[in-house]
Amino acid sequence: MRQDTQNKTLLRSTLAVSAPTLLSRILGYIRDMLQAFYLGTGRSADAFTIAYVIPNLLRRLTGEGAMTAAFIPVFTQIKEKDKREELWRFANSFFFNLTLIMAFLMVAGILLSPFLVKIIAIGFKEFQGKWELTIVLTRIMFPYIFLISLAALAMAILNSYRKFFVPAFTPVLFNLAIITMTLFFADKAEEPAYVFAVGVVVGGVLQLGFQIPFLWKQGMRFKPTLDFRHPAIRKVGKLMIPGIFGVGISQINFAISRMIASVLEEGSVSSLYYASRVQELTLGLFSIALAIALLPAFSELAAHEDIDGMKRTLNFSLKLISLVTFPAAAGLLVLNRPIIQVLYQRGVFDDLSTAMSASCLLFFSFGLPFISGAKILAPAFYSLKDTKTPVIVAFFVMISYIGLSFILMKPLRVGGIALALSLSSILNFALLFFLLQRKIGLIKKKEIVVSAGKALFFAAIMAGAVRMFVDLFKFESFPFIEQLGILLAAIAIGILFYVLLNLFFNHEDLRILQSVFSKEKIIKESD
Repeated sequence: MRQDTQNKTLLRSTLAVSAPTLLSRILGYIRDMLQAFYLGTGRSADAFTIAYVIPNLLRRLTGEGAMTAAFIPVFTQIKEKDKREELWRFANSFFFNLTLIMAFLMVAGILLSPFLVKIIAIGFKEFQGKWELTIVLTRIMFPYIFLISLAALAMAILNSYRKFFVPAFTPVLFNLAIITMTLFFADKAEEPAYVFAVGVVVGGVLQLGFQIPFLWKQGMRFKPTLDFRHPAIRKVGKLMIPGIFGVGISQINFAISRMIASVLEEGSVSSLYYASRVQELTLGLFSIALAIALLPAFSELAAHEDIDGMKRTLNFSLKLISLVTFPAAAGLLVLNRPIIQVLYQRGVFDDLSTAMSASCLLFFSFGLPFISGAKILAPAFYSLKDTKTPVIVAFFVMISYIGLSFILMKPLRVGGIALALSLSSILNFALLFFLLQRKIGLIKKKEIVVSAGKALFFAAIMAGAVRMFVDLFKFESFPFIEQLGILLAAIAIGILFYVLLNLFFNHEDLRILQSVFSKEKIIKESD
């Protein structure tokens, strides 16, 4: 009964993140559609993509990545054991310490933008005006790292209180800011990429400002204080240093992918971006949402030294991830071109842009279940205050990724870079799982493997049915509305087919979800 309640709490928390994330992804698609319309996959699109990668990478490494992973376990431990006054003294000091550090990093980033762009976009010098445009866009967007890092800290505090909805809603405001700026100013701008860059900064302001009242409600009073010697702050700092590399390995690899792609034909960098946005739709809706909910859940179990509870929760989460991500990956595998064509092919986004982006999406699909699985495993290490193990794994994953990229990009071009990311994700998952077992003891692999095997088999059958349906039509020859109808029908058929297969032949896993939803109502954990 206790585990059922924990599973139900976890799933409800995941849904509290998934609901606003769905809205955010819809708005994110509209944002990307506008970006594809105005920028396509040419000079401006590549420049904006690289310019956004630089502050976004630093944000993931120092802000909501390593910082959140280090902060939540420490904050949860203080919340469980110490007085309320001490808790908020720590949180308040950490907030203003982070404010000072990020302000310094923002100014340094603006001044050093030419150097950073030279490192990340080594191939842009070959294209006239592309390097200079990227530098200007980078400088415009660098304040975003300051804003979003503080917003990430607000998210971490609210998540520690099982308040998931409000932080998950902030990307909605981010996307609305860019969409609004684009609709009002892109047609009038000589260079539309500038409008998108300003929209990013405005979105960061909204993401931080929206959460402030909810932090105040919890007890945060924002009294300007600097205290770098506070024991808990020093503990978070020690956990962050290795965590910057461990947590951010996917982002580091993604930045490296842009660097490598910059030496290929024009449009390669932005093609990776558009394909990754489609992949992130599935990750964001469930996998990332579950990972966000897992860190505070694991942290509480770790604070009570309930290792068996962590194993049960981990087992449940991995089975759940298999059930969801294998059909999603299969869908991307067989529908990559129709998806890209319907989502983006208009304006200056042409057939070549579609072909390049669809190639990336095809190879991204292979890694989707393993990226999701790694996001489930990582919070277990961080909840145990172990940020060193993911660093060791990250190092080997990064080396393997770089090697695979240079091998595969020759025959597959930009698609080879996407395939290298997927293959390195498989290695990342395998190493994390093996090392986590050594740390907490044997995890019941048989249940997970059987569940994943069934999901993979049913997903393969589903993919065949979807492919047969799409092949009945000459998809490219239809106008947009008909294409959209065919794509939606194919997705609906795939979902129905997959659910029916599980209903008849895999009712054990479906019963997990049914039992979680059917139990009596428990105390509401999220907004």
